[in-house]
Amino acid sequence: MKEILKENSQAVRDAGLALVDIGTQLAAGKIDKALAQLEASRQKYCAWNELDQAVVKIESVIRERESMLAVEQVVGEMVGVILGAALRSRMG
Repeated sequence: MKEILKENSQAVRDAGLALVDIGTQLAAGKIDKALAQLEASRQKYCAWNELDQAVVKIESVIRERESMLAVEQVVGEMVGVILGAALRSRMG
């Protein structure tokens, strides 16, 4: 995450300034104005929210797939051990 922030330093500065502005409005008691600014920002980048949600879903599927592969590997190893033990018992 730190690398991403460094690579996008201007965006980080812009976000920091926006946070300061909203914080200043909140400190001045201008809650409605601060909330309106937040909502305007959210609406401005509505498509980005959809992309973020898609990324989360994709990452979830990848994690599930990795977990499934790990389980398959463990089960495969267990089957190998059981088969090996069965073969050894018949040979010995």
